[in-house]
Amino acid sequence: MTFEFLFIVGLAGIVTLGLKSSFIEGQNYVTLPSWLIKALEFVPPAVLCSLIVPGIFKGETGLVQEFGRVVVDPRPIAAILATIAFFTTKRTLPTLVTGMISLYLVYWLQL
Repeated sequence: MTFEFLFIVGLAGIVTLGLKSSFIEGQNYVTLPSWLIKALEFVPPAVLCSLIVPGIFKGETGLVQEFGRVVVDPRPIAAILATIAFFTTKRTLPTLVTGMISLYLVYWLQL
């Protein structure tokens, strides 16, 4: 690792920390309107969807690059099974375990 890389990573960390802490510390000094607070509740699910959905339905990353192509894409199947696991358990760990096990199982059954 070069000094430039470490400098950029450290600078990005400081900027991120400053941005996040400004919202936390700024609550004491600035009162946000109630409509904005209600709208901010939808930001995490929207960001999660924008990151997850393209990863499920587009691109050839991860397993395909590592092991090769398969007939049936295992990502949508794993996403459906993980969704079912979440709605039945309402817990994160069983959702992640179900999704990952089903992803690899569906992939390896096709090899």
